Amino acid sequence: MNGPDDSLPPEVRKAFGTLTCAGDLPPAPGLQLRGEAGSVAEGTHVRFQLRVVEGRISEARFRAYGCPYTLATCNWLAGRLPGLTLAQLAAESPQQWSGVLGVPVDRLTRLLTIEDALRAAAAQAQSEQGLGR
Repeated sequence: MNGPDDSLPPEVRKAFGTLTCAGDLPPAPGLQLRGEAGSVAEGTHVRFQLRVVEGRISEARFRAYGCPYTLATCNWLAGRLPGLTLAQLAAESPQQWSGVLGVPVDRLTRLLTIEDALRAAAAQAQSEQGLGR
């Protein structure tokens, strides 16, 4: 018998199946950034929390409301952000994420919401500490 997520691409199914980066950042040293975008009423709401230490993302967590593609992309991104600078974060695009994960074109607006949340976190760093320039 097939499960409800059998139609998802393998990378999405893998990221959606674990959601290891969901939740809030625990207290720890470093600059903690937060960025949100979207709304539940629109069908997608994303919040990222990033910890920055010595100019690099040391930890990332997310909370999201949305489809499996949204949750999987958030989890996949949060897992690969540690080690990046905020400038490196800005260099990637939802189209790249879609290509890696196999997210269908009709779900690209969900990925744009994710991008907006990450940009909001980076903007907080720029306004508060001058990071990411």
